[in-house]
Amino acid sequence: MNQKSVESVEGEDDFAEKAMQLLTNAEKKAKEEKLQPPFPMPFTNPAALMYEIEIQRQSANKAENKAALRQTYIGQETHHSTLPLNSLSRISLQEMQVRQRHEGKYLLCRIITPAVRLVSTTFAVEDPNGWAQVISTYNYPGTQYANERELATLLPVHSVIAIREPWAKMALAGDHTHIRIDSPSDIIFLREGDELLTDIRWSSGRRPCTILSRSASEWKSVGDKHFREKEYFPASVAYKRALEKQPSLTAARLNRSLALIKLELYDPALGELRAVLDKTDLPTNDKQKALYRSAQAHYGEGQYDEALKMYRECLILDEALQEALSGIQRCNKRIEEQKNGNFDWIRLCEEILSPDNELDVADFLGPIKIALLANRGGGRGIVATRNIVAGELLLVAKPFAVARQRPDELNMIIAFNFLTKKVDSSRHLEVIHKCVLKLSTGSDDATRDFYDLYAGDDGQHSPVVPSRTKEPRNLFDRDIDANRIETACSLNWFGIGANPLGLASVRQKDQGMSDLGCALYLLPSYLNHACASNAQRFFFDGIMVIRASRDIASGTEITHSYCSSEDAYQKRKQVLPKWFPECDCSLCIQDRAAGNDRLSKRESLTKRLDSDDLDINELFDIIEQLETSYTTTYGSFRPALSNAHLQVARAFESSYKYAQDNRFLQGAIQHYFIALETREVKIIDHSIDGKKSNKKPLPISKAIVPYNLNTCSFICLAIFRCFSFLNDTLRAERWLRAGLWIESVTSGGGVRMFKLRHATALVQLDEQASSLLAKVEASA
Repeated sequence: MNQKSVESVEGEDDFAEKAMQLLTNAEKKAKEEKLQPPFPMPFTNPAALMYEIEIQRQSANKAENKAALRQTYIGQETHHSTLPLNSLSRISLQEMQVRQRHEGKYLLCRIITPAVRLVSTTFAVEDPNGWAQVISTYNYPGTQYANERELATLLPVHSVIAIREPWAKMALAGDHTHIRIDSPSDIIFLREGDELLTDIRWSSGRRPCTILSRSASEWKSVGDKHFREKEYFPASVAYKRALEKQPSLTAARLNRSLALIKLELYDPALGELRAVLDKTDLPTNDKQKALYRSAQAHYGEGQYDEALKMYRECLILDEALQEALSGIQRCNKRIEEQKNGNFDWIRLCEEILSPDNELDVADFLGPIKIALLANRGGGRGIVATRNIVAGELLLVAKPFAVARQRPDELNMIIAFNFLTKKVDSSRHLEVIHKCVLKLSTGSDDATRDFYDLYAGDDGQHSPVVPSRTKEPRNLFDRDIDANRIETACSLNWFGIGANPLGLASVRQKDQGMSDLGCALYLLPSYLNHACASNAQRFFFDGIMVIRASRDIASGTEITHSYCSSEDAYQKRKQVLPKWFPECDCSLCIQDRAAGNDRLSKRESLTKRLDSDDLDINELFDIIEQLETSYTTTYGSFRPALSNAHLQVARAFESSYKYAQDNRFLQGAIQHYFIALETREVKIIDHSIDGKKSNKKPLPISKAIVPYNLNTCSFICLAIFRCFSFLNDTLRAERWLRAGLWIESVTSGGGVRMFKLRHATALVQLDEQASSLLAKVEASA
């Protein structure tokens, strides 16, 4: 384990360069290590190893409140066992080989130190012969941010465990041997009287085992203490231990169900609650708790009809139960969202802006489906099931797993991802941890949907989905394929940025350390990429919303962009190889046809636009040169040129404020028009003065929704402002309505959302413009 102070990193660019060099070195070392021959496991004295782990524990505790940078790896070769423990034969540490996976074997050992959380969760074990070794567990649920109290419950000292098909390795970040466990289901806790312990004698003598010595009520008390501290996973484990001792302990089963609901593990929670409700002599109070929690679990699973039934059964026991009445109201709202796509987008924004408020919303599936695509080599994508109008809602999806930046986190982890050649963050590791937890206990449908995600299968999509484990001793319900989980996450997670409204269309499919958080979604992961896409995604915090940005014919593939469509070609080209060698969308084809000279010229001119001291003549010069960087057949989407015209328009508008000459406003409007058109907004009324040339209610076409909501709605607002200054209320109103239409077909929020997101600009409007806005709002 490598650890260094954050203060040693001098700057963002310097850090990125060093991190990529570390990634290259680590990957090289991993390849070299793989070529080395196995060698016998060296003897390690248990007392010496216990001392070493204790030093690590003390060091970790001292570093808890200090800024530190640690590193780990994603995408190393891993293994998980699918064989029942009884089908394996025992192996001792002395018989093991380092750099070898011991197939068909299990290691019987005893935990002899408290677990220490670094990046992996580390502890020492001894086998019956008195040999000791370090165990490094990765992806073990509940351990990523666990304190010592939680670790003591999850991995109690003196517990006897069996490790299925153990793999002894050299630590990649060090030079010591260890047994690395990537799949938590490979660790089996053995109970007293287990047949595998028959005739076992420990050379170090008997040691009291916490799991065996505590009574059911004591384990329940441990669970209650964890629950009060909001340590829900160790609470669920403690309650499970209590139930192993005394299956009839209803209080422990009810408490465990609530802990699982807090963890969003609704399927196992329902299993516990069914066991409670199956009792014939259940007290009324316990029955009410079980019914109410069943409603909560069904609600969490999106099974709103089932949740309604449970809430109504609660009312049979207590017709005045306010929580059930409120639950019924929420179910009806979610059913309306789920069936008809009728969402209150303003409510979502208000909930986002309220501190510690989790969004309560249903998933929605519009006129789309997953299909096999011949043009994708038989791979899968999403297609339209009927003709779709630009701006139509296609999908609303809650994340399968999400991780956000922790404001109080001092210990930063960087993860070198061998799969994507990127440097990932603690957030990415947290998403993997959450996926492991969900998949170890989740429903059959959710498990199948996850394992069916693309995971570098070269078009093949028939993965082995782990069935319910046949190993009765296992703490988890399924065997965990950590390799598949890491790969599927690495190729499908999305970055989540800092904007709480999350409406910027430039939000990217995840690219590593720059994101403040990340999330994994199931159905949205089937959307393929096109820089020039026909759909756009927006985020309300972690809720992903997909809308059509073009009219789409039935049977057409739905695409969205994994990067910003406004990025230069070279930048897009650097990002996209994580998923495929080359993008074949119309925008990339046009850029490649333009040639490297034009692309380089365009990129250089774009950088010039970042300067704060450009005068109007310099801006016109940049525009003239930018136009030559596009071929004559290039499409209308030219964001670099749009940005240049936008700067000219702003300069003209600023000049009006000083000179009060209407010609500056007219010039500003003309350049705002061009700024919109070079973002693929089709203007059907270019008039600036005189009689209206078009009688349609909007001055723009509704056939295309622009890619950048923020910029395009701002430009419409700027044109509205200019016409208002010119006292042309008719044109001002039409351009205001154009901006509101763009808002409605992207965020869905209409006037209220427009006012919320453009509050700063709207405050600066004069009295006439404000009055016009009020008129439009009243008629909306």
